Amino acid sequence: MAAAAAKQGSSFAASLEQGGLDAAALHAFADAIGVRHAAAAPVSGSAFRQRLIDAARTPAQRAELALHNDDIDRRARGGRIRKLNDGMPADVLYDLAAPIVQMLHDGLPTEANILANRYLDVNAQGATGWALLPLLLSLRAGAESNVALAERALQPASPRLVVIGGLSGTGKSTLARLLGARIGRIPGGRVLRSDVFRKRLVGLPPETRLPPAHYTRHSDEATYEAMFESADDHLACGSSVILDAVFMSRSERDVAEALAIRARVPFTGIWLEAPEQDRIERVRGRASDASDASVEVVREQSRRSVGDLSSWHRMRANRPLDLIVPAARAVLERVGR
Repeated sequence: MAAAAAKQGSSFAASLEQGGLDAAALHAFADAIGVRHAAAAPVSGSAFRQRLIDAARTPAQRAELALHNDDIDRRARGGRIRKLNDGMPADVLYDLAAPIVQMLHDGLPTEANILANRYLDVNAQGATGWALLPLLLSLRAGAESNVALAERALQPASPRLVVIGGLSGTGKSTLARLLGARIGRIPGGRVLRSDVFRKRLVGLPPETRLPPAHYTRHSDEATYEAMFESADDHLACGSSVILDAVFMSRSERDVAEALAIRARVPFTGIWLEAPEQDRIERVRGRASDASDASVEVVREQSRRSVGDLSSWHRMRANRPLDLIVPAARAVLERVGR
């Protein structure tokens, strides 16, 4: 799997340089890992715990392992330890760490972040699962004699909350993916997308199309509530978070800022804007996406007022990604100081 990821990585990097990103292939890769994990039999966690103890060779690794003792025990009781490829028991996230380490080693942090986020979008692991990843990545890197990466994975990084809003078709999810690796500890920030939560609430995979009946005010409220709850949990675990949703309502934007205030972390709101025709073209061109937004939805949103955005950074989205991404990164750097 790691070799396959490395081989795919060169094409991902080429796509990124050209202003695009083959997220679909990364998603397929993550989903294949998830299917393999689901098919593996759960086993006792005692042997895996000893495996982690033996792998923790530095003081930083041993200290981090001690911090996660209870989490590892809970994951064992929850059936997260499985008999995988080599026949040895391993936490599913420890197995996922292998291709992520390979991508990081190959200089593909954005792809590594997308892979990790997709896996957790489809195979929910909770906020503690994401917070456990830096340790597992460090231990994996150390086992492969990548001392620099093993050390870097455990370097502290203050958590923060970044919110990317804008009407449908402004490219929120693309920007969120490209910023994910820029914040937080390795592998980066947890990207929480409202469209994914809407599907999860009804027990469906992200790309499953929902009929209009599922898009009600009650459904919207439940979707945002679930997303906010998850963001709160991740921030409490010390992880950085990117929220990806329309955020049409002032109240939704206020709740997002309140989460950051309560967690005492920096807040960055980025609002993407584009003419209606550009947004329509983008929505029409989507394929196999978690968003169900249609041309009619785009036009309906254009007729509504979003209210005050004075505390958000407004950006034109109808321009090349190689202009949008550096501008967004500059905003993150200013707010993060």
